[in-house]
Amino acid sequence: MGTHTVRTRDKDSLARFLGWFSLGLGTAQILAPRAMCRLIGASGDGLSRQVMRAMGVRELTQGVGILTRPRPTAWVWSRVAGDALDLSLLALVATRGNAKRAAFGMANVVAVAIPDVYEARYLSQQQGPPRDAMRVRKAVTINRPREDVEQAWAAAQDLRERVLDANATVSFSPAANARGTELAVELTQDPPAGDLGGAVLKLTGKNLATELSDDLRRFKQLVETGEIARSDSTPAGHLLAEHLKQRPAQPLEEVSR
Repeated sequence: MGTHTVRTRDKDSLARFLGWFSLGLGTAQILAPRAMCRLIGASGDGLSRQVMRAMGVRELTQGVGILTRPRPTAWVWSRVAGDALDLSLLALVATRGNAKRAAFGMANVVAVAIPDVYEARYLSQQQGPPRDAMRVRKAVTINRPREDVEQAWAAAQDLRERVLDANATVSFSPAANARGTELAVELTQDPPAGDLGGAVLKLTGKNLATELSDDLRRFKQLVETGEIARSDSTPAGHLLAEHLKQRPAQPLEEVSR
């Protein structure tokens, strides 16, 4: 089973990384402001802790804006402005606190500011309506002649209707090294709330691409063996969504206690 993503939108992987980075940093600044202050040489008490939390709120807001917008130009530029503000605050800390730790913090801010500026300039150059959709390709190799695979596909009414409802396209082609037939389904995904919503759907196993992976895997088993393999631990068949519920194996006596 393979997934191939073709970039059809303005927001590239760097913008998504900056968005998730903002969420992570902002969460740390809000939940552990004293530790974050001490990391950069500030006291961690009184006003410095309040400022750190305010910076965390700013980071969270920027992260959500970047991840939910199809072309988050303004949000990435706001990160650039935030970098400049952070450098000013760190310079103030250096004059009043631990200069070495403040310098360490400034070095880290500069390291992040460079991709911030690069991505902001890149997004500013994009023209036309924002593009947010992402093309996803799911493919499975079935060890059967193309005619058999096409006949089985025509008989799989529920799966075909799911693909049609998603406005996806289906193609059949010879597999490499004469290993049968490759069945490929291509669709365009545009989840609600952008990358943030897409991440939630993936974590819950409810996004169409994850469901399609399960469907194609079961279809392959059915065509090749005439049945869908199941075990007593997964009576409903292999589902990617069930991976979230997995736990390490335990000795039987520990489970039965």
